Amino acid sequence: MASFISAISFVFLALSFSTTVESTLVPAIFVFGDSLADVGNNNYLDLPIGFKSDFPHNGIDFPGRIPTGRFSNGFNGIDYIAMELGFVKSPPPYLSIRNAVQMQKGVNYASGGSGILQTTGNGTLTMATQVKYFADTKRALAKIFGGSTVNDILAKSLYCFVTVNNDIFAYYSVTGAVNSTANAKFISNLIDEYLGYLTMVYKLGGRKFAITGSAFLGCVPYIRSRNPTGDCIDELNQLSVQFNAAALPRIQQLSNQLPGFKYSYMSLYNLSTIISAEPDSFGFKELKSACCGTGKFNGETQCLPNATYCSSRTEYFYWDIAHPTQSLYYLTTQFQLYGSNSVVTPINLKQLIQS
Repeated sequence: MASFISAISFVFLALSFSTTVESTLVPAIFVFGDSLADVGNNNYLDLPIGFKSDFPHNGIDFPGRIPTGRFSNGFNGIDYIAMELGFVKSPPPYLSIRNAVQMQKGVNYASGGSGILQTTGNGTLTMATQVKYFADTKRALAKIFGGSTVNDILAKSLYCFVTVNNDIFAYYSVTGAVNSTANAKFISNLIDEYLGYLTMVYKLGGRKFAITGSAFLGCVPYIRSRNPTGDCIDELNQLSVQFNAAALPRIQQLSNQLPGFKYSYMSLYNLSTIISAEPDSFGFKELKSACCGTGKFNGETQCLPNATYCSSRTEYFYWDIAHPTQSLYYLTTQFQLYGSNSVVTPINLKQLIQS
């Protein structure tokens, strides 16, 4: 009788943990990263305006035309992943949460301007802080639902990592990436740190990791605006290429070492290359200038309330000085979920969830 009661209690707790567990493909989503994944954490931090987006014209295409703190004219990639997996909305920003019940379906720890390294994004939620908050989340949930239930839920949940771009930006701004030996050492050290955080989340219960690699950094409007020729900066793009090439085998090695560790790695750089080759095929007409901003390529200042913004936002690759439009976020998510090995490897996100 005691074992029967225990079994019933476990089922009750599991159902209590997430009332929509049967209608979503994973019980919860936990998000770590930077401005490409931030859904409002920076709203709660005392940061310069350059690290924030909780003002117009951001959110102009979000329901209610609300600037939520997303670096987008509307939704971002995490929103679309959540919706594709059956969630009504993406997980709330950690700093907005007031009780553990709000954490049941996941939490978003991402912070715009942050990176893997402690020195990146002063004042933001560093990756070390984000992982600590995840550990705090696990403890809070365990107090309510019990450790065994929470461990089971965490093992089935999805862990999204969207980071490293700010680390690469910061390194380039200081060094110019002129020394190939120093570049290789930087990339290697950055990956070491990254793998350390993935391992920490694994030890806390994570098993399914959706990892987004480095982007087309040398071509964002801000970088173009600072180049007298208006071209992409190849040295910065090469750092992205180097990171993606070096990270993949290291993550595979980590997967071999950690039982049950499964991952899907999305190359934003490769996707950008594919879109740039045939932009019309994907509905884009403007790949260089930001939709919202000022100056050359609309990339000299942020999308502030006094900035101009385009009307044909679905045709723009970039929303502001460095971030995608809602349209590009959506397209990126579709490739991440269903794409081939040219963009996402060794399996896509849908295959990862079903594994």
